[in-house]
Amino acid sequence: MRLKGAALSAAVALVAGLSATAAVAGGSVTATASVSVIVLAPVTITATQGLDFGAVTRPANTGANTITLDAATSSVTLSGGGDAARAAGAVSAAKFNLVGPAGETYSTTQTLTFAQPGLTRVSVSAPVAGNGSLGVIPASGAQELRFGGAFDLSAATPVQSYSGALTVTVNYN
Repeated sequence: MRLKGAALSAAVALVAGLSATAAVAGGSVTATASVSVIVLAPVTITATQGLDFGAVTRPANTGANTITLDAATSSVTLSGGGDAARAAGAVSAAKFNLVGPAGETYSTTQTLTFAQPGLTRVSVSAPVAGNGSLGVIPASGAQELRFGGAFDLSAATPVQSYSGALTVTVNYN
């Protein structure tokens, strides 16, 4: 009998202990985490000059040429085995004005597309900073970004006027 009584007392003690634990677990506890935010002034970008490759004649032979406009110098070069030529006339790198808080760091993504089919391997160059260091808005709060590009020509390239768009997106770092 004593063994049964001891087992019964142990069971009652165990149930009472579980009830006490359940009561504590059923309550509420509170914790606090820190919160922070950085509010940035808006950065704006405006196109101030379009990308103009000028006029080129397509190759008459079986070779192809790559036409490249340098962002830093606004000069056009032709490379490859084709006999294409650049006609006289003005050319220009694209220019964008980036305005924002001094010291703000950024990166860009850019795309160049033409509305008419025919040009191949169309690409846009990485930006070149007209002032200050690329990727950091200078102390003046304004930075000029210049872009060039390239495309290929062959004897099969349609003779026509090509137009398109250079889209630049600024990404905060």
